[in-house]
Amino acid sequence: MFKTSTTSLAVLTAIAQANQGLGVAVLSEQIDTTDGWVQLLPDGDFSSIDGRPHDVPGGKWKMNAEIAERLISQVQLRANELPIDYEHQTLKAADNGKPAPAAGWFKEMQYRAGKGLFVKPTWVADAKQRIINREYRYLSAVFPYDRTTGEPLAINMAALTNYPGLDGMQALASLAAQFGTAGNDSPTTNPREKAMNELLKKLLSRLGIVIDDGTEPTEQNINDAIAALTAMDTGKDKVAALTAEIAALKADTGNIDHSKYVPVDVYHALHAELASLKANNDVLTVDQVIEQAQNDGKLIVPAELSYLKSLGKQSLAALKASLDSRPVVAALMGKQTKGKAPDDVNKPTVAALTADQKTVADQLGISYDDMAKDLGA
Repeated sequence: MFKTSTTSLAVLTAIAQANQGLGVAVLSEQIDTTDGWVQLLPDGDFSSIDGRPHDVPGGKWKMNAEIAERLISQVQLRANELPIDYEHQTLKAADNGKPAPAAGWFKEMQYRAGKGLFVKPTWVADAKQRIINREYRYLSAVFPYDRTTGEPLAINMAALTNYPGLDGMQALASLAAQFGTAGNDSPTTNPREKAMNELLKKLLSRLGIVIDDGTEPTEQNINDAIAALTAMDTGKDKVAALTAEIAALKADTGNIDHSKYVPVDVYHALHAELASLKANNDVLTVDQVIEQAQNDGKLIVPAELSYLKSLGKQSLAALKASLDSRPVVAALMGKQTKGKAPDDVNKPTVAALTADQKTVADQLGISYDDMAKDLGA
């Protein structure tokens, strides 16, 4: 267990100075890797090119597998990534009041025997371009260390710098290769990658997913495309089955089950015939209702026959209700002329009929003789 009183902070740039009671080490390393990993601290015993650490016996910091494992475990337990700024401005911001923008972030670390401690940064766009342009070439570590042993106690942060505190560290220059640079370190575009992106955009557009010009497909765009393709794959079986059924119906027109299907012209003919029969049946029914009412002794005068038939055509129920409400005249049961003029209208009257009976006979259109016979006169 290291004691706080024996701890110093190392800011490994050549221009950094150690504070009283606090070692500040800034060790800058060239980034010389194409796999994304960058050397942060060398392996074994090491010191800054300006002679630090002056407060450690022997004037050396130390790095080995055991120390690296402890440092890596500490970083992995942190919730947040560690920052990489420019020229350690984060440490200077309180004094100069200037902002300290991030150049990148890191949390992945690994130890490489004989080489030291490596980190895998995620660079911000501006820092990428600066590295490509060779504006920055070195990575500088910031760590507290034990002044009795020179062992780093933690990794606090790092910074891009051009004045490294360590000689012989890997440079940032070759890191530009992983950002797609030409031989002269100028940015360039991979033609094959560009062509693939354009092809992907066209494929996505066929699925209804439009990518704006100047932008690249996002993960959500890809997920939407997968969902659309899945839906199409699910429905293709249904489409195939329907297509086969339609083809079978077209090819089998001579084997139609006539117990279930009839030609359309036959259907229309049957429909017209049914309508005609229904109309005739309605008329017959109206006549039958009137005839039945007359047979039942209901008083129906010839003058109202036309009206009653019209009423029956509109509503047979209304006709029946009207006739049913009329009183029954026993003498008239089955004896009315049903609209025909009486044959003996001009015959002499029978004296046996009263004036009222004659009136009834006139209204019914029957002869006085028949009236008299019906009344037993």
